Amino acid sequence: MSDDNKKTFGFKEWIKDVIELIKDNKRIVITVIVFIILLVSAVLISGHFARRSKEATAVLDTQETAATETYAIPDEPLKQDAYPEINNLMKKYYASVADGDIAAVEDLRTGLDDKERIVIEKKAQYVENYPNITCYTKPGPVDKSYLVYVNYDVKLNDFDELIPGMNVWYVCVDESGRYYINEDPQDDKIIEYCKIVSVQDDVQDLSNTINVKYNELMESDPDLGKFMDELGVQMKVDVGEELAKAEAPAEEPTPTPTPTPEAAQEQATVEVKTVKAITVVNVRASDSEKADKVGKASEGQEFKLLEEKANGWSKIEFEGKDAFIKSEYLETVGTQTVSADASEEGAASTNDNDGTKTESTTGNNTQNNSGKSTTENSEAAKNSPSSGTGTATDTVKVREKPSTESDQLGTVYGGEKLEIVEKQSDGWTKVKYKKGYGYVKSEFLR
Repeated sequence: MSDDNKKTFGFKEWIKDVIELIKDNKRIVITVIVFIILLVSAVLISGHFARRSKEATAVLDTQETAATETYAIPDEPLKQDAYPEINNLMKKYYASVADGDIAAVEDLRTGLDDKERIVIEKKAQYVENYPNITCYTKPGPVDKSYLVYVNYDVKLNDFDELIPGMNVWYVCVDESGRYYINEDPQDDKIIEYCKIVSVQDDVQDLSNTINVKYNELMESDPDLGKFMDELGVQMKVDVGEELAKAEAPAEEPTPTPTPTPEAAQEQATVEVKTVKAITVVNVRASDSEKADKVGKASEGQEFKLLEEKANGWSKIEFEGKDAFIKSEYLETVGTQTVSADASEEGAASTNDNDGTKTESTTGNNTQNNSGKSTTENSEAAKNSPSSGTGTATDTVKVREKPSTESDQLGTVYGGEKLEIVEKQSDGWTKVKYKKGYGYVKSEFLR
């Protein structure tokens, strides 16, 4: 037998021996095979889960980073006057606001729009200064930023009391290290951060304390409370009118013709219309759809028409004040003829008085725009106070001089008190008004 045949024969015999061995030891062999399979499976599964675990850890890390950027709110209490730079910034800012200095305001803050400019300019007419400024701070959402809660006192021109208030500002530091009020539009993460911080307990406690002080002051001084309420309304009207002017197209001035005698006679009387709303419609502070709403007119509600404007709006008397409604929602229900002088002085308004007569009559007594006869007015003027403090019996104009032709300084409303300087024999009373003096008809004081 050749060597190759011997090798082949030997291999075959070895295979037979292995098979015989397996047959004789089936249980042991099967157990070993199962163990090997399980071992390999465990290794494969372990590797799979390790990869999944790494992937999950990476996802969680990414989510945690995003959550940290949006909601990582530091648990730090309010700090009072902790940053001199912020205190200096706020003192300069509020001083500029009190002066109505728009250029200075814009140098200290960003994001000032047209409406805010008008508000600052109008408020400056009433504000003397902000004598007390206290700054409470919380860390801002990004490096070198702060949420600043400014507790201030404001001194108005005509009142001795200091009125408390609070503003919240987002303050940042620019590349040169200069602090400024950042009122530019912010992304959602910063907005969310500011909202969360501003509802923290210590911030809410500060806000509530200031609100309680304000409300107590208004209750203790009804005159001040009334003034603040009316100031809010007047600000809305003033701002709305200014915005409307800015929106209105420029018009070429029309030369005023010299009136003929016949025309002058025709101008001696004018027609005052009464209109009514044909549907429920918003009443606005000025002739612009962007102006603040001052109320709603119900269907059929009647108003005195003060002016029908070319821009599609009508100026009406609404709750004793000038207001505006779209002309398309009004229709005329009546017309009254009054003297031109009376019309100028507001004869169409029962709440705009200084004694000018209209031509409407009741019985034999000519009526003025307060609804009283001249006899009643003479009696009222005679009984009006000559010294001390007088109370307005109705809405009345304050004039620069004792004449209905004099410039109007302002308006006081029924129930308001005026300090009397001198009661004159010509039917006028000199009073202290704002920082100076003015005149009102004596008949409207008691």
